Amino acid sequence: MVQINFALKEVNCKIVFYGPGMSGKTTNLEIVHQKAPEENKGELTSISTDGDRTLFFDFMPLDLGNVAGMRTKFQLYTVPGQVYYNSTRKLVL
Repeated sequence: MVQINFALKEVNCKIVFYGPGMSGKTTNLEIVHQKAPEENKGELTSISTDGDRTLFFDFMPLDLGNVAGMRTKFQLYTVPGQVYYNSTRKLVL
């Protein structure tokens, strides 16, 4: 999902990683967090179970700065793939 605010010259993008359990969604987000420059990334927030499975969602903000004259920001999420968490997915989306 993308929101463009021409008055503020901002582009806000929301990317949600979704897939089967144990398919690497959280790992993917952790790698993005490791590789992103310190000045561009926010804190990686994870709510997980005792077994390190995502319970609700993972979240990481990423600010790319100005791209083509627009301040460009990303909100990166992962959501659990199990059917049990359908309502969580709908809430994040």
